[in-house]
Amino acid sequence: MIPWFNIEFPSIPFPIIGKLTIHAFGILVAIGIIVGLRLTKVRGRELGLVDERVDSMVTWALVIGFIVAHLFDVFAYQTFGKHPSWADILNPIAGLSSFGGFTGALIGLFIWCRRHHERVMPYADSLAYGLATGWMFGRLGCFTAHDHPGSHTSFFLAVRYPDGPRHDLGLYEAIWAACISLWFAWLRRKKRPLGTYVAILTLAYAPVRFGLDFLRAHDVPEPDARYLGLTPAQWGCIGVLVAGIALSVWVRRHAHSPPTVV
Repeated sequence: MIPWFNIEFPSIPFPIIGKLTIHAFGILVAIGIIVGLRLTKVRGRELGLVDERVDSMVTWALVIGFIVAHLFDVFAYQTFGKHPSWADILNPIAGLSSFGGFTGALIGLFIWCRRHHERVMPYADSLAYGLATGWMFGRLGCFTAHDHPGSHTSFFLAVRYPDGPRHDLGLYEAIWAACISLWFAWLRRKKRPLGTYVAILTLAYAPVRFGLDFLRAHDVPEPDARYLGLTPAQWGCIGVLVAGIALSVWVRRHAHSPPTVV
C-alpha cells in the first residue's frame, strides 16, 4: 500500500501577489508540457513538419485546451444541478477537466490548421505521439495532489488517504500513460503510417477511462456529477471510442499513401 504524501516546496515571495507556494503538481505538469512538445516535434519531423509550425500549433492547442478544460469542469462537474456564478466561470484555477482539455486542444488544432491552411492529420498524429508521455507526467502530478480519489479498497496499489486506503485514479492513469509511451517508443523503431498514434491513443484511452470512472469515490464532500449513472468523462469516452474506430479505418485505407496525404 502506498503511503499518503503531499509534496510542496517553500513559498517564494513575489511582488504584488505575495507568497507563491510551488507544488509538485505544477512542476510535473510543466515537465509534461515540455517533454510532450519535444516528442510532438520528433513525430512531426518524421512527417515533414517544420518545428516552428508545430510550436505554433501546440500553443493554440494548449491555450484553448486550458480554457475549455476549465469551462467544462465548471459546467459539467462543479455546478451540476445549479447555475454557475461568474466567479466560478472567470476563476481559471478553480478546476480543470481532462476531457474538456482534450476537446479544447482538438478545437485549437482544427482552428490553427484552418487558419494556416495545413492538413489536420499530420499535426494530430504528432500531437498524439507527444501527448502520451506528457499525459503521464500530468497524471503523476494528479497523483501527488491526490485529487482523484476512488472508492475504498485493499488493492496493493491503494493510497492510504486520511480516511483509509482508496484507489488513486491519477496513479492508475499515469501507469496507463507510461505503458502507452513505451509502446509508442517501440513502434517508432519502424516507419508507421500517418494516423497510427492518434488512432491507438483514442482506442486505448476510451475503455480504460470508462472503466476507471466506476471506481470514483461517492463518499467524498463533492463527488463527481453523474448523468444517467455515468460521469461526463464516461459519456465522452463513447465519442472517443467512435472516433478511434473511425481513425483506425482511415489509417488502414491510407496505410500506403504518402505521409502528408490526408
